[in-house]
Amino acid sequence: MRRILLSEPIDEMGMKVLEGKAEIIMSPDPSGKTVGFLLKEADGLIVRTATQVTAEMVSAAARLKVISRTGGGLNNVDIEAATEYGIVVCGVKGPQDRFVAEHAVAMIGALAKAFYYLDPATRQGNFRSRFEYRPVGLEGKRVGLIGLGRIGRIVADICIRGFQMEVWAYDPYLDPGSLDGTPIVVVSDMETVMKTADFLSLHVPLTEETKGLMNRKRFAMMKPTAFIINTSRGEIIQETALMEALKSAAIAGAGLDVYEKEPPEKGNPLLEMANVIVTPHSAALTKDTVAKLAQGAAENVLAVLEGRRPSYSPNWELLQRA
Repeated sequence: MRRILLSEPIDEMGMKVLEGKAEIIMSPDPSGKTVGFLLKEADGLIVRTATQVTAEMVSAAARLKVISRTGGGLNNVDIEAATEYGIVVCGVKGPQDRFVAEHAVAMIGALAKAFYYLDPATRQGNFRSRFEYRPVGLEGKRVGLIGLGRIGRIVADICIRGFQMEVWAYDPYLDPGSLDGTPIVVVSDMETVMKTADFLSLHVPLTEETKGLMNRKRFAMMKPTAFIINTSRGEIIQETALMEALKSAAIAGAGLDVYEKEPPEKGNPLLEMANVIVTPHSAALTKDTVAKLAQGAAENVLAVLEGRRPSYSPNWELLQRA
């Protein structure tokens, strides 16, 4: 019988998909050492975010045919090494889009209304805080989107329809004709979006091109009244540069769901800054989404083991040609 290793527990909806179709091996912890050892006897691996699947791990897993992630981001899997060893890497895209977009918009609202300041001040008995800090309205403010894929478009739609905000976007891979009839302004120069945005929201995958995208130079371009929101991948922002921008008031604040290192180390200055709202990489983790992602990951691993195309894979076509 096929053996499928789970690096961490998944939602019961995913377990039901696997029931009776494979022998399930549950790793006692998600460390690379433990998962790597158990992987040697597995035909498939379902992985979440805590495990980094390395070239060393896949090279030692002679039986392994598929690595399936409960999400769309695959940066914790060495795809190049997996492809070299004929292992299909797949993920699940779609169920999380709406909820990540909602999270980003919620952060825009919370930053605009200064909840990061007014909530603790009110709890501490400082009711006069209502006179000490003036929140800003959203109508007419400009949201700058770096990346206008599925999630970015939902953010744009909510901001335009719900708050009558302007949306300017940069995406070098976008077909401009796909936005005909919408009020979204597509800009060919990324820096123009950064310089003019009141709220800059990042919606790009982590690649060599986007790693460290937000650095000292680009933070210096932003308006001192602007906020940055990141619900994509932590490494897209150079955190040292962000800290400097916040301390020097080069920007007004930040909303972060992702970090360069996860979980962020205790004592990370960003966690102590009053004008930063932080959440624990939870934008996609609604109850419904977690179930759908687990189901999708389970369906993908079985599909590959049965010779069928998974819902999303960066190397399926390449391996089929090979």
